[in-house]
Amino acid sequence: QTDRQNLIKLFQYVFGYSPVLLSDITVSFRGEYITKKNSHEGAIPVILGGQEPAYYIDCANHEGEIITVARSGASAGFVSYWNEPIFLTDGFGFEAKENVDIHYLFYELKRRENELNSMKRGAGVPHLSGKSLSNIVILLPNISKQKECVDKIQKLDRICNNLSSGLPAEIEARKKQYEYYRDKLLTFKEKQS
Repeated sequence: QTDRQNLIKLFQYVFGYSPVLLSDITVSFRGEYITKKNSHEGAIPVILGGQEPAYYIDCANHEGEIITVARSGASAGFVSYWNEPIFLTDGFGFEAKENVDIHYLFYELKRRENELNSMKRGAGVPHLSGKSLSNIVILLPNISKQKECVDKIQKLDRICNNLSSGLPAEIEARKKQYEYYRDKLLTFKEKQS
């Protein structure tokens, strides 16, 4: 493992990044089978593969930062990030190892969702295999470059989110400005004689 880490660092130094397998930079696990019928209602989200939790129960099978990838069905390959207790059922969970920024890994996998979705196999309900996911090659820069990329992506994300929430306020402000100048231009003082 130490030799592998040194080789990764050498590649990062020489080329700026190192091609690594997802399995080399993460600790992974497969979700556990559970149904709403055989569980108790609670506040822990059940991650079944969709974009939103399927339902909520009273126990978790993972706590802390994790990236999940949906395993089967139409949403196979959907990538999400969690930093709270969850119960992962029909999917795979990935925790980042040392010198891997989990947010960098999330953005990289999120960018490749279509590729992940196209990897599903089988008739009826197609699914992803853990082996095919583990063999995905990630181009991994050093940790400082990962953090720099994450910072820039998060800044862009904040700008986009601020636009969507700030745009209505900006439109309202311009409307008031328009009404003010319209009223000013159309209001005349009477001449005093």
